[in-house]
Amino acid sequence: MIVKRFTGQSVEEALIRAKWELGDEAVLLSSGPAKDRWWKFWERGYQVLAATDYPLPSSAPVSERARESESSRPEIAVTSTSAERESRDERLEEMMSLLMQMDKKISQVSAPRKAKDSPILAHLLSLEVDEKWARELTGALPKGEKDTQLDMLQELLGERIVLSPPLSGDTPHVVVFIGPTGAGKTTTIAKLASKLGLEEGKRVLLITTDTFRVAASEQLQTFGSILDVPVVIAKRPQDVPKYIQDYPADVVLIDTPGHSISEPMGIRSGLSVVKHAKATDVLLCMPATYSRSLFVDTAKKLSQDIAVTLCLTKVDEALCPGPVLSALLELKNPVMYVTTGQQVPHDIESAREGHLLQWLVKGGAYHG
Repeated sequence: MIVKRFTGQSVEEALIRAKWELGDEAVLLSSGPAKDRWWKFWERGYQVLAATDYPLPSSAPVSERARESESSRPEIAVTSTSAERESRDERLEEMMSLLMQMDKKISQVSAPRKAKDSPILAHLLSLEVDEKWARELTGALPKGEKDTQLDMLQELLGERIVLSPPLSGDTPHVVVFIGPTGAGKTTTIAKLASKLGLEEGKRVLLITTDTFRVAASEQLQTFGSILDVPVVIAKRPQDVPKYIQDYPADVVLIDTPGHSISEPMGIRSGLSVVKHAKATDVLLCMPATYSRSLFVDTAKKLSQDIAVTLCLTKVDEALCPGPVLSALLELKNPVMYVTTGQQVPHDIESAREGHLLQWLVKGGAYHG
């Protein structure tokens, strides 16, 4: 059996080359984008893996006498028994299976091999940054020592990721918190209420519309009694404006029920609170433990067309920052807060304090 790889600017072109060299009996084993080592790096190419069980036609010149001799010979029909054909087909299937496994393994190890060319690229891939973003960030950095490049990378991320200033209370704020179930919205609200109320002396009002989760309102009321902050339960989104008017405050923090992306009715309910409250800010609480795809899909479906600012929660539980970094670069939403635990009010900080970018670049434990 003869197995060869052919490349071209399209799959069709590669197939034509395979048929031209191996003949019409050639069997296609696999096809796809060409690896860098099989194609010119400045062009996008495609490759096919083809095989034939027949000998290749000779390309050597044939003399006139030989051609006449060949033409004078009677044609001989070449036949094979059923057992021979089955044996040949079995061998071909085994070879195809082995080649497919080899091709898959080559694809799996190709990225780490290429990463050896750049220490920064290898570092970003080790943090589980998507290869697309890892290569783009690496390509945007000038050459230099690794430590110098890491500092430059942190500056580059500071330009690409918008870090919003924290809530100040200098102007009235109506902040609605949305997010998936278990993202830590209620605890985050308690931390902010403590900072704004106790540390900055602002008048804070807490409103919860979460009447679905067991003991959700009781949890917020407990925080409110400890912080000496009024807590109101709104059973309908339409009731929120009345409570905002009845309880004058510098900052209104509104809790909403958590929903998964498979619950469109629940998502619309949370967005209805945003509309009726006439929110000045919408904070989308997203766990840093999510994968990139889950982070992006959840953020897009929960926020829909509403402009939201991110609050990264559970950063202390994240194994590595790569998925978060990739998601932030893809979403382009600003980040306002980072939370790292359950302690109220200590385990929360402004994204502008610098620890977030340092963690995204260097990984390891988050030092907030």
